[in-house]
Amino acid sequence: MIQLNNVVKIYNKGTSSAVAALNGVTLTIGDGEFVSIMGPSGSGKSTLLHILGCMDTMTEGEYELDGIRVQDLKPERLHKIRGSKISFVFQQFALMNTYTVFENVELPLLSQKVGKKERKRIVNEKLNQLGIADLSRKLPGKISGGQQQRTAIARALASGSSIILADEPTGALDQHTSQEVMEVLKEINEEGKTIIIVTHDPNIASRTKRCIQIVDGRIVEDSPVLS
Repeated sequence: MIQLNNVVKIYNKGTSSAVAALNGVTLTIGDGEFVSIMGPSGSGKSTLLHILGCMDTMTEGEYELDGIRVQDLKPERLHKIRGSKISFVFQQFALMNTYTVFENVELPLLSQKVGKKERKRIVNEKLNQLGIADLSRKLPGKISGGQQQRTAIARALASGSSIILADEPTGALDQHTSQEVMEVLKEINEEGKTIIIVTHDPNIASRTKRCIQIVDGRIVEDSPVLS
């Protein structure tokens, strides 16, 4: 369960260049939801996603993640919470170009100190789930954009986290491949993962179950998506 209460984020606070990226955001996202966050450029949607992912801090407000008060955590504890509960999928994939597909998916398991045999089992399971097992020995530069995004999603799943945050995950893909990636995310959500997507594309948002619209750092609409 994610709960934000009156969250404010001000960059360069106390200076003449201060910018309020978020201005009193209150939001609840339950376990297993499939949510999109939409808004124009500069609306605060990516800032909101980064705060949800514990990658940025609030200026004011409260954030509870599974009953844990995030704002009270020390950096080491925050890092552990982020590593165990949250995974990111990015627009530009964020893969290691000198690592194979297998090695990229394996990365979170190495940081978790998972044994070699178990790492191999998990990675192969996720590669098969995403339909890219035949690409395991290829480098990211040798596969398509859609295959790279599938690799990034497989990496997120391999971590075992319950929440996947996706920042414009289809922004670098063509329309057909974008729909394929959204179908993958839908299937993952149906397995119980909480998925939150930032997008500027209403067609992508329409594939989720709930759409939150943000303008000038404020939520202006929060409603179910009608199928």
